[in-house]
Amino acid sequence: MKKALITLFAALVASASLASCSNSSDKTISIAASEIPHSKILNEAVKPILKEKGYDLKVTVLDWTLQNDAVANNEYDGNYFQHRPYLQKYADNANYEKVEPIFAVHFEPLRIYRGKAASDATPTKDSTFEICADVSNEIRALDLLVNAGLLDSYEVDDSGTPKNLPSNITLIDENLLASSLTDYDFGVLPLEADTVADKNANVLAVNTTKYTNDSAYKAKIDALADALLTDTVKDYINKTWNNVIEPYQKDLRTK
Repeated sequence: MKKALITLFAALVASASLASCSNSSDKTISIAASEIPHSKILNEAVKPILKEKGYDLKVTVLDWTLQNDAVANNEYDGNYFQHRPYLQKYADNANYEKVEPIFAVHFEPLRIYRGKAASDATPTKDSTFEICADVSNEIRALDLLVNAGLLDSYEVDDSGTPKNLPSNITLIDENLLASSLTDYDFGVLPLEADTVADKNANVLAVNTTKYTNDSAYKAKIDALADALLTDTVKDYINKTWNNVIEPYQKDLRTK
């Protein structure tokens, strides 16, 4: 009898421990993000809001090429680094629609910045340019150059990827754009018309299969989205980034 009671007590303790872990997990929101400005927005503006609601936001800076797979494979609850054209291309290539945006957070205007060119120089068709080496920002940069009269036209292949770029335009990985700017006359880095802001706003993306089927997951993602919708986050972006990036708070959840 004593042995049975000990066994029962141990089982109850184990069960309580598991329940505690489960509840703790339900209150922890893990997000993969690019370092700037994404992780700073989450850590400095969003995390305190969620703490007041009883949630612990954990942000991991992760290579942007890994983030969608990480969310699809349940390694993180969501990610924050991309805009919708990039995400759609990822979904098409991965042949599934498991990772989808639920909230647009901010817009990164695309501008031409001076690199090694003289301070009074203006860009010409012969200037050297660096642009971001992901297809969506690549298209945006090339369109900007065409609209500015700095590029006559460009070709794309069957998948919509630019090809046969002139030798004065170089594709650079996103994380190297700032450090390599002085190697080129100018860089086209992430103001276009407001009409492009909607599709090119950086979004919070989540695992929509879990969002539909897991109530605990949905609750914490909704708490995160609601925090992103606050004036606190809007004011933080405006004050911290001074129009270099712009708040673009749009709820994309299906009601």
